[in-house]
Parts: sequence; C-alpha cells; structure tokens
Amino acid sequence: MAARIATDKDYDQIRKIWTYCFNEGEEVENCYFENKYRAENTVVAELYGDVVASIHLNQHTIKLGNKEENVSYVVGVSTLPEARGKGMMKSLMNLSSEEMYNRGQNVSILMPIDFRLYRRFGFENCYDMIEHRINIEDLSDFRIERDFRKAKESDIDNLIDIYNKSNRRLNGYTVRGKQRYENMFKEVAADGGHIYICSDCGVYDGYVIYAINEGKFFVREVYFSNTNALKSILAFIYNHNTQCDKVVIMEDVRNTIGNTLKNPKTSESLLKPFMMGRVVNIGECFRNMADYLENNYNYSDKLGCFEESVTIAIKDDYINQNTGNYRLSFEGNLYSCDKLEYDEEKSDIVLNINQISQLIFGYKDIDDVLDLYDKEINEEKLDILRKVFVKKRNHINEYD
Repeated sequence: MAARIATDKDYDQIRKIWTYCFNEGEEVENCYFENKYRAENTVVAELYGDVVASIHLNQHTIKLGNKEENVSYVVGVSTLPEARGKGMMKSLMNLSSEEMYNRGQNVSILMPIDFRLYRRFGFENCYDMIEHRINIEDLSDFRIERDFRKAKESDIDNLIDIYNKSNRRLNGYTVRGKQRYENMFKEVAADGGHIYICSDCGVYDGYVIYAINEGKFFVREVYFSNTNALKSILAFIYNHNTQCDKVVIMEDVRNTIGNTLKNPKTSESLLKPFMMGRVVNIGECFRNMADYLENNYNYSDKLGCFEESVTIAIKDDYINQNTGNYRLSFEGNLYSCDKLEYDEEKSDIVLNINQISQLIFGYKDIDDVLDLYDKEINEEKLDILRKVFVKKRNHINEYD
C-alpha cells in the first residue's frame, strides 16, 4: 500500500471511489468534479496498483482572528470496501497533514459524518450551528417589506456584500470571492434549489438559498444586513405555505432568527456540532494570536509592565514538527512565542492537539478546557492563559 498525491491519470479511479461512497447523483457529482476537484489537492492510496482510497484537500480561505488563513477543507474521505480495515485512512491522514504543513497552512477544517473518526487525527469540533425546525404557520405574522427576485450571476457582487456585512463580527468564517458564488449557483441548480435576493429602495440587504422537498422548506443559508430584511425573508418563506408545512433553517450561533420568531417556544431549535478544526502549525498560530489580541483588546495597554511567561507542552502524533514546549512570554508591552524541546516536567500545563485546536479557533477558553484537567495550575499562570485564549463567536457555513 502506497499513499501519494494524485495525478491526472487517477481521475477515473478517484471518481469511481466517490460514486460508490457518496452516491449523490450524477448531476451533483458532475458539478463537484467539474468545478472543485483538483488532482494536486487529492491524496490517494493504492492497493495492488489500483487507487482504492482518497482524501480531497479543497482550498479555502477563512478569517481567523484578524488574519486570512489559507486552509485545506478536508472532504471526500473515502475507501472502497475491499481496502477497508487495512489502515488506509491513517496513511492518508498522515500524508495529508504533512502536505498541509509543507504548504505553509496553519489550520485545517473538516465537516465530519462521524466525529469519532477524526478526533484521533487531531481534529476537534470548533463550530456549531443552530437548526431551527419551524411550523410554517408560525411565520404568518411577518410581512414582506422588501422586493424579492431570483438572483442571477450578475448579482454576485451584491451577494458578497451582504455576506460580508452579515459575518463581519464573527470568527472563522469563509472568505468568499466571485468564483465561490459562481460555483454555488451551479451547486444549487444541480441540487434543485433556488437563490433569491431582496432589496429596499434599490439597496440589497438579504438573500436566501433554499430547496423545497416533500413538503419541507429547507434553508441552506440566509444572510441579511439588518433585521427588517430578515423579517421580510421569513415572510417570503411563509408565502410558500401552500407548498410546505415545515421549515428548516440553519443559522449561526448568534440565534438572530430564533430571537426574531414571534413565539420561539412553538419551534424547535437544536444546537448541533457542525465543523471540526485542526491546528497544522502551532507556532505560527501562537504568533498570529498576538495581532488578534492587540487589535481587538488593546492588549499592550492592559498588560502595562507585566512580565511573565507560561509554558505549554504539546505533543502531535501526526505532525511531528508541532511537538514541543511553547513558552508564551509577556515582557513590557511585547508578546512572544518560543518553541523549546518537549518536556512535560518543564511545562506549566500539558495540552493535547485537540484541546489546542479548540483554543486556537476560539471555540473554547482555557477554563472550558480545564474542566476536564486533573492537575492543579499556578493561579498566575492560569491568569495568563485566560488572557491569551479568548472565546469567540465562530461561524462557518460551507457544504463542499
């Protein structure tokens, strides 16, 4: 068994694996392979000369803290039945991790079918979504105060503007450009869905992407720059009451939709783990945090003449370059990170790669992590960690 980066010659075998494992239908599959698949972003494993397993590393950009991070969005993790149980995925994940590190990427994301499969590779839940299950009649009090029309590709600049305004206060969201929306139009069409955009006096301030299936109005994503636009979108949905009786809306953790419903008690809102994240380059992530802390919290002013350091021991079984002791130092108004040889005895706290991933993404703060930590930590050191690891409102809404 050999793991390697795919070549163009592997296309037919890679697609055969995808078809067998995901069975999405020819139109959806064609859309993916025509618009997203790239051989150079695919890792494969061979058995007796045939490609029998693959992982796709689709390239995205996310806004993490103050920095735009180029990331590999891990999708299409799949193995043909004759190769299962032979350790294929471990070899592929090893090579994928090395590839991401060598590309200079600091973090990676993955939307799992089963979280248990990926935790052992250092991925951990870093994003939640709220799924609203609403009886459509509960939207009957909303009134349309916007003009709606079916969106066209010529509206992409307006869609991007709405998306950016809606997400600007969130962390970890995907930075979308024109090509992402061009692909989205194709994906939605292949999936039998619709994109509608709304405006107020010629100013575009909301859009909704949805599909209607078996009496259910499923909202893939909805973005709006003000609550009046949202209320009009909810009224737009209600106007499908002769076609649907149930509405499902996926929303970020702000729960703006839940707070806008007239009587949220009659609806069901479920907080669901959505996307996993993983630190690829710990040292760079620690260094990038300094900019975030300074720009968002005036960190140097708060530190004053504070002089202290905290050392975190971290072991990474899949990216050996990450294993080490990381000393975070604060001298005067300066923050610095030094990597030292791994030694638990010389550290103030020992964390695993899953915990560090949640802390770096801002999904948890240090007190959340320490709820399951069985050792005492010096209170001064703990205070530093509380200043460094700040919980953020994370959001990502990508279906690759």
